[in-house]
Amino acid sequence: MNYRLHIVPPAFVGRAWADGAHQLALACATSGGEITGDQLKLLLSRGERDLLRIDLDGQAVGWAVTRIDQLPNVRTLHVCELYAPGGHWLACTEQLAAMARANGCTELRCSAGPAQQRLYQRHLPWEPIYTTMRMPL
Repeated sequence: MNYRLHIVPPAFVGRAWADGAHQLALACATSGGEITGDQLKLLLSRGERDLLRIDLDGQAVGWAVTRIDQLPNVRTLHVCELYAPGGHWLACTEQLAAMARANGCTELRCSAGPAQQRLYQRHLPWEPIYTTMRMPL
């Protein structure tokens, strides 16, 4: 199996959305209302986050959205939203790590719910840092 990650330039986000990236709207639901699919598309179109197409033998099998966070003590590539049924993105971790290193990052981070956390930790050495909780006012 030949997996490849492709960065989609902001000018082509509309085309990618029509080709399946619209499924990322489902991943936005995990945020609890922090962002909608339409808002995500806008951020991607403006180049504020990066859209990645996950290909298997030339066919799109998933989509991911990343951003780089420069924190006081670490620079990280953060996978914000992900739509990749069947865990296809796990096979792309080395490519994602290479992208992170090429951008000066020293770690990868991702947003995940409890079931996703268990899946990721089963296959790769992901460690929880903290849990973000909220209390609506």
